[in-house]
Amino acid sequence: MTIPVKRAAPLLLACALAVGAIGCGSSKSSSSSSGGSGGGADVAGATALVNKYLPVQSFTPPGPSFDTTKARGKTVFILPVSSNVPFNVLTGEAMTKAIALAGVKAITYSDQGQPSQWVQGMNTAIARKVDLIDLIGLDPAAIAPQIAAAKQAGIPVLEDHFIDAKHPKPQGYQNVTARIPAPYIEAGKLSAAYAVKDTKGNANAIVITSEDILSAGDVVVDIKEGFKQFCTSCPYKIVNVPFNNWASQMQTATQSALVQNPQATYIIPVFDGMVQFAAPAVTAANATGRVKIASYNATPSVLQLMQQGNTIAMNSGESYDWLGWALADDSLRILTGNKPVPTENVKLRAFVKSNVNEAGTPPQVNKGYGSAYISGYKSLWGVK
Repeated sequence: MTIPVKRAAPLLLACALAVGAIGCGSSKSSSSSSGGSGGGADVAGATALVNKYLPVQSFTPPGPSFDTTKARGKTVFILPVSSNVPFNVLTGEAMTKAIALAGVKAITYSDQGQPSQWVQGMNTAIARKVDLIDLIGLDPAAIAPQIAAAKQAGIPVLEDHFIDAKHPKPQGYQNVTARIPAPYIEAGKLSAAYAVKDTKGNANAIVITSEDILSAGDVVVDIKEGFKQFCTSCPYKIVNVPFNNWASQMQTATQSALVQNPQATYIIPVFDGMVQFAAPAVTAANATGRVKIASYNATPSVLQLMQQGNTIAMNSGESYDWLGWALADDSLRILTGNKPVPTENVKLRAFVKSNVNEAGTPPQVNKGYGSAYISGYKSLWGVK
């Protein structure tokens, strides 16, 4: 997914998802911390949570049905954090096709993740007097004056997949009409629960994060909560590798953590983009077979590693296509004068060895999530 960064430089924002679902951020030195001590393990509880996410997830209507005919002929302007990011492109394409069913046109602005381009895009949307602006993965604070100008011009702004629903709204949200949050915290708890379940309560984890990535912090929040809930006796160590240092430091930092802790059984990288560095560290530390990996994003390349070996044990993610339809739903609600919903209920799915082939062989983006959301949204909108 698109990974928000704490006010990162433009080049860093543009690089999100360059290798699956990686994040971007400003540089800090690597550091680590640890936690988890005392108490026991609730393996049954962890197993129950994991089992909830293993099947294809059902569609839950995010709100009441509504008449979309009032939106016919209107125009939505899509502004992504970067057109070089597959997540942004695929989500935008799915949304464009979905809203077309209601007679709504989409204009997608192309950019390379430069703040000057975001400003230009917003100004273009305002000048064209569009009916709605959709931000995909873009920090509203980066274009706060332009969002305020859009509001002044009577153009609502919808933000998609920037922070978790539980994350307090940061600066820049005061003029945003609505947001579709990302399930970062939910994914973090799932990774921790899987480690507890898979080790039968004997998880000893190394959590890899980047403290300069805003959403990474959201994932870590519930990795910690997952261990607190399901295994307070399971130790874990948090290793921080800033985004700028992934290529130069992440494998070494992960390998070092494994060498220092020969009892480690799990590595939990907060995002799939880290796996390309963490997985080789397992081999280099002679920990193959002893240490497994649980991560978030369900990137096809990581799912393929799961199919080919046993190091990648669990990988959760969302359908980009489903996210596009969700963005279309909230957009149509706003365009028709209806109240936006607090959440679109886009579901995570957990892939493990037993069900990963449902994502394709080799795995493909959007495969393995079913298609119930399509008929579900059509029914809500009254379209065919």
